[in-house]
Amino acid sequence: MIIAIDTETTGVRWDDEAFMISIALINNGTMLSYVYDRREIDDWDAAVHEVDRYLSAADSIIMHNAKFDIQKLCRLGYPFDLFADKFEDTQAIAHLIDEHQPTGLKYLAQKYLGESTDEDEVLKVYRRKNKLKKEDGYEPIPHDILAPYAKKDAEFTLQLYNMLYPRLAKELHPLYEIEKQLTLALLRIEAQGLSVNRVYVTQKRKEYGDRIYKLKRRIGELVGTDFNPQSHQQVLHALNERGFVVSSTSKDALKEVDDELARLIVALREANKIKATYFDAMDVEPIDGILHPNFRQHGTRTGRMSSGLAEA
Repeated sequence: MIIAIDTETTGVRWDDEAFMISIALINNGTMLSYVYDRREIDDWDAAVHEVDRYLSAADSIIMHNAKFDIQKLCRLGYPFDLFADKFEDTQAIAHLIDEHQPTGLKYLAQKYLGESTDEDEVLKVYRRKNKLKKEDGYEPIPHDILAPYAKKDAEFTLQLYNMLYPRLAKELHPLYEIEKQLTLALLRIEAQGLSVNRVYVTQKRKEYGDRIYKLKRRIGELVGTDFNPQSHQQVLHALNERGFVVSSTSKDALKEVDDELARLIVALREANKIKATYFDAMDVEPIDGILHPNFRQHGTRTGRMSSGLAEA
């Protein structure tokens, strides 16, 4: 038996939980799909156990972005080894077939299956209306809106696997197996995490905060406190007023300008980036002093990995 499984979660952080599980399978040529929503079920443990029976009986467990779902399912108590030898990842397969294409589930369903759904748009409308962001997770979305969306995700995943796996060139099968082993290795690395020295992080945040304040104050002295150093047009205008005509405000272009304002803007951008990207993130992301990274295995079109918020 082959089943597809998908989770909806309270958020995309490491410690966020799955509160909804959708599964899809084909029985006697008929697509069957089921949705389990903790918010709607009196005995959630019994539902988790029922899904366990499907997973244990399955010969293959299909997921889209398997690393995310395996981590969330393990947090529900499913053993890691349950997935290790029989999971498949439609995102990885799609990336190997064409590394230049987007790997989002809805995009691939439209491209390869000719499928599009109203459920996705209904969910987007609800989010916009209620000012919900992706980071807010799916839990604030009512069952009657979310359940059809989740059901389609599982169905699309199963259909994509049946469509894409036969298209995967035989010479790429060994690479696909390596990708799956990498998924498991990354999960173990992410679970162990990185210890963060909070004293050091706090000190560096203060240092960069002070540096940013001083840079902004000096820029204000040169061109006025209403000046926005992030505004392309205002930077061009200010430099023009100071006798420098430039067409770009990129870092490389500003470094060619022999002027204090240009140097200050470059320094401010660098300080803002380091503080926000690294030290601010390391201040809020760790859980009990441990930072659990998320490595995007198929997140770029150049073949390299990236890191950042998980993609549900």
